[in-house]
Amino acid sequence: MTERAGGTQAGHSEGESKLTVLAALVANLAIAAGKLIAGVISGSAALLAEAGHSLADTVNQVFLLIGINLSHTTADDKHPHGYGKEAFFWSFLAAIFIFAAGATFSFYEGIRTFVEQHQHDRSASELGIAYGVLVMAIVFESASFTVAVRGLLSGAKRKGWGIVRFIREAPDVTIKTVFFEDSAALLGLQIAITGLTLSEVTGSENWDAAASVSIGIVLAGVALMLGSQSRSLLLGAAASPETREALNRVVGSFPEVLSVPRMLSMQLGSNSVLVTGELCVKRGMSTDEIEDLIVRIDDKISAEIPEVSETFWELRLADGVTPGKPEKRPAES
Repeated sequence: MTERAGGTQAGHSEGESKLTVLAALVANLAIAAGKLIAGVISGSAALLAEAGHSLADTVNQVFLLIGINLSHTTADDKHPHGYGKEAFFWSFLAAIFIFAAGATFSFYEGIRTFVEQHQHDRSASELGIAYGVLVMAIVFESASFTVAVRGLLSGAKRKGWGIVRFIREAPDVTIKTVFFEDSAALLGLQIAITGLTLSEVTGSENWDAAASVSIGIVLAGVALMLGSQSRSLLLGAAASPETREALNRVVGSFPEVLSVPRMLSMQLGSNSVLVTGELCVKRGMSTDEIEDLIVRIDDKISAEIPEVSETFWELRLADGVTPGKPEKRPAES
């Protein structure tokens, strides 16, 4: 077995993720307070739904920061492969909280407004506060969204992927959670403005209620998408096809390795991959030569595939015999 600490590339990625989360935390905390005050003053269901949305996002940023910090905990006897999956777990909790708090509250506010069917005559000052807060929220969310997009573009560039593929397949669920939250927030703000405006133009609060329900639908969709990605990683998703292909190429480049009957990988963290493999090597190698081969294989993997943090190799001779174990001989008759 060989274990390596994460390189500068992983540290750079984690630093970007933490910066993205902190930017979103500050923005969402300010926005949640503003929306709540404006929602209470104006009586807008859509604004109150947006306040619940921003509050849920703020709590989620705390979850994500906890996940980032705990994922660096040193491996121990209970968790010999480290705590990298803490980030996946806390991202999964964030997805659940988006649905349980944000989406559920939005559905509640929308349904309540539909059922009560009351008319709310908003004064010019109330509307001014409501629209002012919504515009302020768009500015703050856009700033946070810009930071998240920069993080995504940087991560996609490091992997040599397009941004769409990075969003769909990359194991960095922390930065993707912020991106999806900010995307949902910007869409929700547009919905809230539309609902509030139509309510004022038509005199019917049903438009405001419909906006609140629509925001709930957006949040539920985001929660399901994030939950699905986090679930896959928690269940032990394999490394990307490029990483697996690179592993086979690197190992196969050594003349002593005749074939690779089995190669398995698992994502241990956002920038950490566990690899186990069975290598068929040529006969006649001494113990020292076999040990030197493993060291050279791991050194080359470390240089060319830095996200691989641990490797476990089982070597077999060309005839299927494991080095160091006695060969099985047929019983004499």
